[in-house]
Amino acid sequence: MGKRRHPNRRMTNRQESGSGLVEFALVSLPLAVLLSGICQYGFIYAAHLSVRNATVVAARYATLVTTTNALTVDQIKSVARASLGPMLSTNNATAVVSVDTNVTVGGVGGATSVQIQYKLPLILPWVVPGKTAGDSLTLTATTIMR
Repeated sequence: MGKRRHPNRRMTNRQESGSGLVEFALVSLPLAVLLSGICQYGFIYAAHLSVRNATVVAARYATLVTTTNALTVDQIKSVARASLGPMLSTNNATAVVSVDTNVTVGGVGGATSVQIQYKLPLILPWVVPGKTAGDSLTLTATTIMR
């Protein structure tokens, strides 16, 4: 009668009753930091893609739109800012447009350069090295089209 009824079950010791909770507490903090970093860098990457796409859209608009009146720099800047939405706010964007008339292709036109600088407010600034609370990350993209 001295045999155990369930030989495959582990005999629990009362001194080890909280060890699972302690192990979870020790592992959950680094895991939370890792997941937060992945999310923050995902937001940064998506914002960079949006800024890059906005420069391409504005440069393409500047080179393809043929109207009787020449496009103004302000019109190209407004197209660049409008292309940032819906993910990014247009208030944090600065657009720089330059039209180089020295470059000619087939005797027509010049190159148009569109550059956007966007100050991305960070959700978790402590994940990005060198950033503190209230800091923003400046994303820059440039597109040149002829």
